[in-house]
Order: sequence, then C-alpha cells, then structure tokens
Amino acid sequence: MTFINFSQQVDKKAIFLLFGCYCINPRLILDEKYATNANDYPENFHRMIWGALVNIAKKGNVERISPIDIENEIAQFDTAMSLWKNNNGWEYIEEAISMSKDKVLNVGKYYDDVRKYSIIRNACEELKIDVTFIYDESDEKKLETFNELTSMDVLNAINNKFMDFKAMWKNVFGDNYAFKAGDGIQNRLHEHKEQQNVYGYPFQSGYLTTVYRGMRPKKYILRSSVSGGGKSRSSLADGCNMVSDRIYDWNKKQWISTGESQPVLFISTELEKEEIQDIILAHVSGIEQDRIEEWDDITPEEEKILEESAKYIEGYEYFVEYMPDFTIDVISETIEKYILNHNITACFFDYINDSPSLYEYYYNKTHTRLRTDQILFLFSAALKSVCNKFGIYLGSATQLNDNYKEDNNKDAGALKGSKAIIEKADGGILALPVTHKDLKRLKPILESAGNFGALVPNMSYYIFKNRGGKWKTIIIWTKLNMGTMREVDCFVTDYNYELITDIEKTIIDFQLDDVGDVGMIESDVDVSGSDLATELSK
Repeated sequence: MTFINFSQQVDKKAIFLLFGCYCINPRLILDEKYATNANDYPENFHRMIWGALVNIAKKGNVERISPIDIENEIAQFDTAMSLWKNNNGWEYIEEAISMSKDKVLNVGKYYDDVRKYSIIRNACEELKIDVTFIYDESDEKKLETFNELTSMDVLNAINNKFMDFKAMWKNVFGDNYAFKAGDGIQNRLHEHKEQQNVYGYPFQSGYLTTVYRGMRPKKYILRSSVSGGGKSRSSLADGCNMVSDRIYDWNKKQWISTGESQPVLFISTELEKEEIQDIILAHVSGIEQDRIEEWDDITPEEEKILEESAKYIEGYEYFVEYMPDFTIDVISETIEKYILNHNITACFFDYINDSPSLYEYYYNKTHTRLRTDQILFLFSAALKSVCNKFGIYLGSATQLNDNYKEDNNKDAGALKGSKAIIEKADGGILALPVTHKDLKRLKPILESAGNFGALVPNMSYYIFKNRGGKWKTIIIWTKLNMGTMREVDCFVTDYNYELITDIEKTIIDFQLDDVGDVGMIESDVDVSGSDLATELSK
C-alpha cells in the first residue's frame, strides 16, 4: 500500500474560505448542511479555531465573529493561545473574512471540499484501507478526477468497496445474493449441453441417484421413517458411501473401487463411537455387524478382510461429532470448523429431534415457549440455511409421528409435526420396511418374467418431495442388508404399485449385484406408505 501523509493532504484554501464564511454568518456553523466536526481538521491550529467558532456561535444572537472574539474565547487556554499567536491567528482570520465577504454563497462548495478530504483521510487512518483507487497524489489523472468529485461521491466510492466485500462473502457463505438474469447464462447452457456439474456423489441406490441426481452441494434431503427403520444407520451409511474409496465384494472376491474418497462430517445425536465404528467396519468389509460383534464363526479369510478394512478406515477423512445436546448455532459453527480445517463436502446430521438446549435456544430468541413441532420446523429450516451458507450436501432424517401407527386414515393434523420439518428440504423420502401387504400387492411384478424374482425387496423409498426434479410420487424398492448397510435396487413403481419402466438407474462408479441372503426387516408398524407419503407431500 502506498504511504500517503494525509495530515498534509487537506484543502487548506477551502478551510480558510470556510472559516471566513463561518465568521461572516455564524449560523452556518450550526446548520446541518454546512456543519463540520473535529475530524474535518487534521491540524491543531484549524481544530482550535473551529472549536472556538462553534462555542461562540452556540451563545446565540451572534451576527458576526471577529478575531478579537476568537482571541477572547481561547484566552484562558495557554496551549490554544500559543497556537493562535504562533500561526498569526489574528491576521489569518482577518484575511479569511476579507477573502470570503463576496463568496458566502459558495459555502457549500468550501464545506464539500473540506469534507471529501476528511473522508479519505479518515478511511485510511481509522479503517486502514487503501484509498489509492480514488486518490493518489502521484497520479495526475486520478487527482484531476478526484477534484471533480463531491464528498458524497467519495463516500459512495468507499462504501461500495465495503458492499463489494460483503457481497463477495455472501456469495460464498450466505443465502442472499444479487445478479443479472443474463450473468453467465452461456456457461449455464454449456453445462446443460455437456451435462457438467449436474450430479453429486451417487447414492448406493442407482434409482435414488437418478431421482435426486446424487448428493449435490446446497441440497438438503430428509428421510422420514418409523422407529426401527434405520434412520441413523442410513445417514451413517450415506456418509460412508462418500468417504470410502473401496469396499469388499464377496461375490467377486475382491476389493472394488467406489469412487473418489471425499471428506465427510457425521453429527451423531445417539450413536456413540463404538457403534459407529462397528457399522462402518461392517459396511466396508461386507461382514454383518452382529457377526463381527459376536465374532460368530469368523473365517480366516473374513478376518483378513476385516483387518484390511480397519487399515483403510484409519485413513478415511470421516469425521464424527457426538452431540446429544445441540443448538443450530453449535451445528453451524461445527460445520464451518470442518469446512475450513478439513474441506468437507457433505454433512450428515444423525436425525432431527428435540434437545434441552434447542428449547432454551428458541425461548431466548422468541421469549415464547414454542411447541415441539414448531421448534423442529425452525431447526430444520436452519439446517437448510446452513446447507446453502456453506455450499455442502446435507442429509438427515426424522422420526414419524406415533399417530402413524394407529390407523390408515391419516389427516393433516396427525402429520403436522413431521410435515413442517420437511417443508424446507429439497428432497423428502419416506423410508419404510416392506410389509407382507406390500409383497402381496407386488406379487405380479415379482412373479413376472425378468430379473425381479431373485431380488425381493425389504425396503421401500417413497419419493414424496423432489424440488425441481422430474420424479415424484414413486416408490423405489430395494434390498437392504441392515447388518452391512449395503443395498441393491430392485425396481420402481408408482403409489399404486404399478411398475415404472422408463426410469433408469444412474450408475456412476460401481454396482453391487447382491447384498447377501437377507429377509424382511423386523418392524411392528404396518402402515400404508402411499397414504403417508401422499399426506407428507401436501
């Protein structure tokens, strides 16, 4: 930054003529249109005269101020009197009055010239910013332009620098930004044509990847499920899918690549370290969690794969924060910390539930005791803001209301809590274990010619929300191994269990053929998924 001695960069002639106008018409000193302040005068001599003029004018009924009036005002102050005498103050004021007697109408010009120097001087000295973009004493062209500017022009130019700075960081970390409709539209068209930046990291389910175009930045997708539906495990598995670069395929008897490993944060509200490690170990190795925990007939080959899996997992940038009690500020600060320090691309929040700190947090903000459904809605909306603010993918889950267990005649009141939570989400999935009623209705598909018979689904994903997407009100049927959290696609139907044949799986890096011999997922809830999904999508 070029050093400028701004104590010398003042328009002394403008100050001189302004003082003359003040003396001729003291009312101008107190007029808001022409009033200056101490910051306008870098030199003690000028500041001393200005102070004396203001004090005299405030006494009222002052028609004119002369050198003797100023000298009488400062006579009791030795330092001021020394400045007055050393700078020939008497002659200075007499000459200023004489030079300004026919120029009082120009007081606005003198005031403005004084003020614009004050603005750049204070911007440099107090704000420590480089003002050479508007004032540079070594650049004659800039000086010429500066002389033509008003003080408001100068102030606006400096303020615009701050606005540009704020806008730059809003674009990176915030929701609000401004643009012209045509800005970069040619590049946007090219992205569509070349299919660039349209997919995020793939889900295990190729159909889910097709529906949501993967786990994309600034997208917030929520799974809703019943108790025991594997909400926390599914979120953990999604994160593991992103962070692991290989898994062991027992059908092929080899490690298969799953794509580039990306840093991920998992925020757990329930699962503790040991549980999380066991789930990840099972997912990567392909050996079911209960067998690992009980060491149930683990073969030497399986032990070898488990040891290799542990070594791979040690190198993963899969960060976990155990946070049973939380607020949105804590969540936001935690995500920001991992973005800045570890460049995470996605965050998975275990699942949305209330906490003591959350109640206290919103009470302090609203001074009102909010209902649980209101708090969960506000928290979910805040998660979406965090997702946008930091430009990451955010996945989470939510518990279904207990009223779902009671009957199939659902109404909006029964769904209010959960429905409010998903309003700000970009995607909404109702994840339900397949029931015997489902299999009965799927019988024509399962018995039809084709490849479906070998893959009997035990998990269903009702796609009830897909903001900006083509595929909605469909059911993705998958075969999920809850012991390894691996899954394979079976087929897709509409809510009436009619097969949809024009949807294709998006397989970006790998595809498993099977996930082992798994049966129905245990659940005591037998509900109509299509009814629930329809209500949630309203």
